[in-house]
Amino acid sequence: MRTVRRISQALFFMLFLGLFLWATYPLRVFLPVDLFFRADPLVAVTAGIAARQFIARLIPGLIILAVSALLGRFFCGWICPMGFLIDVFNRMFPAAPKNQHNSRLKGVKYIILAALVVTAVFSLQLTGLFDPFSILFRSTTLFLYPLFVGITEGIFGILTHITFLEDPVYSLWDSMTGSILPANTVFFTGSLLTALLFCAILLITLYQKRFWCRNLCPLGALYALVSRLRIHKRHVSDDCISCGKCRTVCRMDAISEDFKATDNAECISCMDCVAVCPVNAVKFSVKPKEKNTFRQVDMNRRRVLAAGVAGIVGASIASRAVSKPSTAGKVIRPPGAVNEPEFLDRCVRCGECVRICSTSGAGLQHALLESGLQGIWTPMLVGEMGYCEYNCNLCGQVCPTGAISPLTKEQRQEVKMGTAHFDKTRCIPWYYGEDCMVCEEHCPLPDKAIKFRTTEIVTIDGKKSTVSLPYVVEELCIGCGICVNRCPLDGNRGIFLTNANAQRE
Repeated sequence: MRTVRRISQALFFMLFLGLFLWATYPLRVFLPVDLFFRADPLVAVTAGIAARQFIARLIPGLIILAVSALLGRFFCGWICPMGFLIDVFNRMFPAAPKNQHNSRLKGVKYIILAALVVTAVFSLQLTGLFDPFSILFRSTTLFLYPLFVGITEGIFGILTHITFLEDPVYSLWDSMTGSILPANTVFFTGSLLTALLFCAILLITLYQKRFWCRNLCPLGALYALVSRLRIHKRHVSDDCISCGKCRTVCRMDAISEDFKATDNAECISCMDCVAVCPVNAVKFSVKPKEKNTFRQVDMNRRRVLAAGVAGIVGASIASRAVSKPSTAGKVIRPPGAVNEPEFLDRCVRCGECVRICSTSGAGLQHALLESGLQGIWTPMLVGEMGYCEYNCNLCGQVCPTGAISPLTKEQRQEVKMGTAHFDKTRCIPWYYGEDCMVCEEHCPLPDKAIKFRTTEIVTIDGKKSTVSLPYVVEELCIGCGICVNRCPLDGNRGIFLTNANAQRE
């Protein structure tokens, strides 16, 4: 069964990678690319609470949570791709044995879970900061995949200099481009911070096996709470010789010092204890012979939980005060995004929209503090780095929580995300008195939102010049950002965007 579990972990990790690569423009429907987020009960619970709505897309997560009440934390040991990566890292760099039975931090994950639920009640969505799928998908998009692409293309570049390998390498390179490798290189904001957080999750396992899963993961805490009701448990027969091998290999420290009792909330049914038992005394059964539970949650921790939640709620309320209206007016959300307060409630910072946009216009980036602390890691359009493709409506199709509504292509082409404005101190015609039509040429609207009027102006050097001055027809502009992206000026562009709800100054 341990071999079966390892195969299961590897297959689900490959499925995760397959869905990641599948999220490209145009989207080929086979499996929903947000499948893992739909199967995430933490997302289902907190997004539903924050949005004050039942989100039908997330029903699979609730079903898995119900199954976990019977089978325990099987998801953590058999399915979770983050757990698989941590296990692989642990096998490469075994944790120090002296730290394996340190259980003092196990209650932290319950504090984090309680904080996420309470902040969701107060309409503040922080799940994406701690949810393992959000962390892994965001890390794959911003760090792991670009790292893989850079290494692969670097190797291909070296091999093309070998004469007899040049043609087959270029052929392989071309066949991989657009599928495994991206058609165009895309740069992301926040990549360094994401990389540091992801590496920290792996490196902390050098101190203790599955440190993240044991002590910090709020999804694991949710599974642990319902797993106390499990009917499929570990039990030990009288044949046990107390050799201690089972407790040594247990990656979750779920086995008692006498090797008989089991912490059902922590056990992930990895079957390692069954595999190493020399006398076959360990088995998993639906009807164990004895009650084999120990280390129940200390109810005195309620004070600790209350203190932790109160601190998080206080920080959350303070974070709302950090958001400045003048800054928020420049944050452009994806087409189909619900109103800003509901968007912040629903968005779980998974990065699905950012990933799929990177294969199209590449305009969506993860926000940092542009819309305050409560908007960190939410998607925003950055015209200097990309634009919203006029014929693309995929971000709404891959959003698991409805923060971005699914639109038809016709609806998407009419949705107003923002409005373009010319910076007259930067725009070439306005400032330098020279004709430039790049922004108008790239405007995708049938009736161009950028038009010209011929005017005589005084240039920067004091000379008079007749020039075609561009202006924006605000009623037509949808704020796709391609004019900003294609502006030939370096640094600050001669045109910028404000969101659809921003007031004209």
